[in-house]
Amino acid sequence: MILKEIKSLYKKTGYHKKLMILFFIIIGTVVIEVMTIPYIEIQILDKYIPQSDIKGLVIFVAMYIAIFLLQCYMVLMHCDMRCILKRLIQKDLREKVFSNLQYVKAKFYDENNTGTILQLLQDDTSKAGELFPIVITEMFFMGLIRFTVYLVFLLFINVKLTLAILSLYIIGFIITLIVNRKTVEKINQIRKINMDIYSYINEGIQSFFTIKTLEIIEKRSKELKIKLEEFSKNNIKLEKIISIYQRVFELIISISTIIIIYFGGIEVLEGIMTYATITLMIGYSSQLEYEFNWFIKHLTDFNQSVISYSKILQLVENEHKEMLEDGEVLDEKVEKIEFENVSFAYDGHKNVIKNFSFKANKNERIALIGRTGSGKTTITNLLSRLYELQKGKILINGRENKEYTIKSIRNKIGYIMQEVQIVPNTIVDNIKYVNNDITLEEIEEIFKQLKLHEKIMSFKDGYYTNIYSNPNLLSTRRTSIN
Repeated sequence: MILKEIKSLYKKTGYHKKLMILFFIIIGTVVIEVMTIPYIEIQILDKYIPQSDIKGLVIFVAMYIAIFLLQCYMVLMHCDMRCILKRLIQKDLREKVFSNLQYVKAKFYDENNTGTILQLLQDDTSKAGELFPIVITEMFFMGLIRFTVYLVFLLFINVKLTLAILSLYIIGFIITLIVNRKTVEKINQIRKINMDIYSYINEGIQSFFTIKTLEIIEKRSKELKIKLEEFSKNNIKLEKIISIYQRVFELIISISTIIIIYFGGIEVLEGIMTYATITLMIGYSSQLEYEFNWFIKHLTDFNQSVISYSKILQLVENEHKEMLEDGEVLDEKVEKIEFENVSFAYDGHKNVIKNFSFKANKNERIALIGRTGSGKTTITNLLSRLYELQKGKILINGRENKEYTIKSIRNKIGYIMQEVQIVPNTIVDNIKYVNNDITLEEIEEIFKQLKLHEKIMSFKDGYYTNIYSNPNLLSTRRTSIN
């Protein structure tokens, strides 16, 4: 199911065409490596050298060199394509995740900490970007195809022995699938620990001065060390699980050599098979083991990439997005706002506000006073539709606010946050960030009323001063107008 959704996402971005070209190049490389070059080598060694056919030898040596060079070029080409595709997909996924994070419902940030966000943006996009160009390519097109080719060769040599060998691989693969469930569980566990570490580091950066002031640096360092040790231990456990089932698999597969020697030896004694054929079967059998090991070696990478992609897909699904355009556009002036018996709980159980009612008419100024956590910010958030009501009504000009588009409601609201957020640019850019139509004259008039015009004009670049790189030019209280 998840792979179908990923495939659909690739089609939307147009990468599926590039991946198809990549896969065909890899298939061509495999055919040359497994079939064409060995065929030419056999012709040279078994036919032209024993017969001293110089002309034929020269032709086939030239063919060998040309095809070998072609193979080298194709290998370089598909390696280059895979790396470029991986980087492009990772870049696009990071852009997509970041873009979607701007449009998710506020509840998403209540339910997910900073570690989850950083995990999505960094690790998940990195692993998900490798899924098709690296992991699936190496598993299926560089492992499974070779395995199939060698299996066909073995079937042509001896069907009974090949089927016996194949049954061992089937048993080994079933064991691999069973153990793989444990690896998926462990990968999810490691992922959660990693998110916790991200959150802890972010908290340390955000609370740097508090940590220094309270002299709890050693305590914080020890706590982080414990988390890192837990992360390391779980990774070691994952490696042990992988190592154990790889060794079990190799033990099962090693029986194939015994089968070939024992039953092949009987057929040699009976004159059915030659010693050369047994040697050839052992050689192809060892190649089978190598190619299948190549396949299962990437199984953990496959699990990690699919889990990461599933988390990204969950984010981009509509259930996390705000529907900004649903409803009518609020284009008239706001004359009246009413709250009627409004109740709201962030967790759906414990009410932050209960049966709250008030009216605000145009040109009225209302102050909501209360202790921390009494619901002042919640009321503003509900008016802006950052959260949806659970009980009661909010009316704008006599109509429920949910009848209007979220975008048009927010365009009518001026909202000064408790924490100042400054964009990395000039004073003018910070003002125009939410109102691109405002003129410099209008900006100057606002700051004159705030008694800040003269101070700003005292700066070398005036209103074009980069306030982001000089955050102390204006106090927090005054810059909050941004």
